[in-house]
Amino acid sequence: MPLISKYDYKHFKLYLWDINETEKNLKAGVTTNSLKARLSKIKSEEFRKGILSVRHLMREAKIKENDIYYSDYGAPILKSGENISISHSKNFSGLVISNYKIGIDIESYRKKILNISSKFLNEKEKFAIGRIDMLTLIWTAKESIYKAFRTPGISFSKQIYIYGLNEKKKKAFGKLEYVNQSKVYEISYIKLGLNFITVAHEKID
Repeated sequence: MPLISKYDYKHFKLYLWDINETEKNLKAGVTTNSLKARLSKIKSEEFRKGILSVRHLMREAKIKENDIYYSDYGAPILKSGENISISHSKNFSGLVISNYKIGIDIESYRKKILNISSKFLNEKEKFAIGRIDMLTLIWTAKESIYKAFRTPGISFSKQIYIYGLNEKKKKAFGKLEYVNQSKVYEISYIKLGLNFITVAHEKID
């Protein structure tokens, strides 16, 4: 069964799947000919299971295969006009739907993030250096903002800034600067074991 968020989010719906089934079990009831063709080209079982679990979330959210299409750079788009974002990792997959521009990212703790932190942190975020948990949270926050903004070529270190982190409420804010635009995003996150599920949407005035 999918793990449906029990948190009360006012501006979006969040669907989560705890990926603990076999690939064979995940295929049951969701595999179409087009999906079979796509899966046959993917070598990673972990990635295939992520894609299959997302199909279960789509069914839970009452989204059919022909209700969704993808932009030239792979972002999902709903024909209904609602905004959607999808993410999956080794342990979880997630799907969010909103009337506002939105993004989701899911990451588990990995030591390699210590070596790449300079590529996505700015000066005001360097308090997180050396902390795998905080670096993972900041990365997922920036990735979710990037997905919500849907414009390629954004610099995580120079154009996205995470601030106002409240670990008790599991909230934060993010600001993205692009050309003459300045966008503020509300960030909500869940920590499940050694995993962060982070969602960003345009700030509602």
